[in-house]
Amino acid sequence: MERRTLTSVGGITAALLASLCCIGPLLVAFLGIGSIAAFSVFETYRPYLIGLTILLIASAFYLTYRKREVKCEDGTCKIEGASKFTKAGVWTVTVLAGLAIAFPYFGFAPQTSANKSVDSTSVVTLNISGMDCEACAAGLETSLSGMNGVRKAGVDFQKGKATIEYNDNVVKPIALVNRVHENGFTATIEKGK
Repeated sequence: MERRTLTSVGGITAALLASLCCIGPLLVAFLGIGSIAAFSVFETYRPYLIGLTILLIASAFYLTYRKREVKCEDGTCKIEGASKFTKAGVWTVTVLAGLAIAFPYFGFAPQTSANKSVDSTSVVTLNISGMDCEACAAGLETSLSGMNGVRKAGVDFQKGKATIEYNDNVVKPIALVNRVHENGFTATIEKGK
């Protein structure tokens, strides 16, 4: 495998790892498996992984765009550059890495929809701690919305709160708190509402 290819693959891998703290919770929530908060460990290494991404992609650009002299048997030499396919590949990897790094700032939040008919609607507000970014909130919102008896769930990362409309004949607030805990976060029921 060429050095250009290795640096490109390394760059996109590092970019994905740098954003795994935000991409991972969404994937886990959509698949309905595991703990959302488990990916928050990558948040600590994010600046280093972004730096590694930049170094690897810069190396790929250098190896792609540098001019190489080809020695010929007849004594003539010509300068040869990378193919258009290789250049397009490096630019594609750069765009993908940029999107992966910028993912936490996209403000992605899933659309919640009614989850069964609700006869007796109640509303509870939970105080949530342990979320690192908007993607954590979006993943938790998807997880809560998928519960039987939950009509609508909204999680606000900035305020650290979840507001949930639910059928109190089907689900109880303690089950909602337990779902938050299953996802790796801490929740308490807000008093005085």
